[in-house]
Amino acid sequence: MSEWEKLPKLKTNSKLIKLQEEINGVTEELLEGEEMGITDINNLIYTAATVMTQTLNEPSKRSKNRRNVKFWKIRMQKQISNWRNELSIIAETGTESDNWKPNRKKRKIFKKHRVTNATQVAQLTETLKQKVQAKAQRIKRYEKRETQYSQNKMFKEDTKKFYRNLGIKNIEAREPPSMAEAETY
Repeated sequence: MSEWEKLPKLKTNSKLIKLQEEINGVTEELLEGEEMGITDINNLIYTAATVMTQTLNEPSKRSKNRRNVKFWKIRMQKQISNWRNELSIIAETGTESDNWKPNRKKRKIFKKHRVTNATQVAQLTETLKQKVQAKAQRIKRYEKRETQYSQNKMFKEDTKKFYRNLGIKNIEAREPPSMAEAETY
């Protein structure tokens, strides 16, 4: 067994193979069509390699979308929606209802929060409302801090880009004001 056969087998990428076959076909056609010097051949090989690396290094649509997803925000929004759902069930069913499904849901919520009497129901609704407000404020605070952090970073790295993103246009002074205008100003 040779040293080459001892190397671990790499997984073949079908996209890579298809792209390589296309590039090989195009380069063969170009080489057969006309006589090329060594410089032209080198440029052709370099171009083929560049096209191949750029095509394979493009991030997929899925990875582009995942970059923008903030999992902490999704988690907090799910908590808020669950609390709002519980609030709506408590408010919808009221004290007495003929429909047995909401009563079952309501009993499940009461069991979860250990509610036994009417005063605790009022406390539970108030507590859930405050939790929703507090969590929403926390999301706003986190987003504000995140934008502040990214703006500070952008200002340090590229001030021009920072001001461009803010939407503030540069004031262009074509002619400097005269001495009299400056004094009156």
